[in-house]
Amino acid sequence: MIAKLKRLCELISAALFAAMFVAFLIQIFTRYVLNDPLSWTLEVCSITYVWIVFFASATIVDQRQHITFDLLYKSLRESRRRVLAIVSCAFIVVIFAIGLPGTIDYVLFAGRQHTLMLHIRLDLLYSCFALFALGAIIAAAIRLRRLLGRDWRSQL
Repeated sequence: MIAKLKRLCELISAALFAAMFVAFLIQIFTRYVLNDPLSWTLEVCSITYVWIVFFASATIVDQRQHITFDLLYKSLRESRRRVLAIVSCAFIVVIFAIGLPGTIDYVLFAGRQHTLMLHIRLDLLYSCFALFALGAIIAAAIRLRRLLGRDWRSQL
């Protein structure tokens, strides 16, 4: 079931990337061939880029694949790496959990406004960050639980 959900998220991300690429090509064609640029294509590119970054980060990219400071981390013994990973996961869970109500509140507040060209409600646009925050909490909590378990070496 998890593999099917991850595959669905990969397909959604690919569709978003395809939409961004098509809008980009339309913008190039209308700007340089027709000499009459379309404004909505820039908005589509911006919106899909934001969604790709936050949606994929929340659903597809493993926490260990995000940017890290490996120079310090890799130089430590496994037991110390475990402690550092536990602290960082706990920190992520706590900080994102503290910020989640404010994030959701802002997303709901932003629903009063719309984008300039396509008139998309901003709560729909910014909801990807709330999904990202929730995904970060869940992923860090799962990794934290695994780090505290018997097979903790597989999480390093």
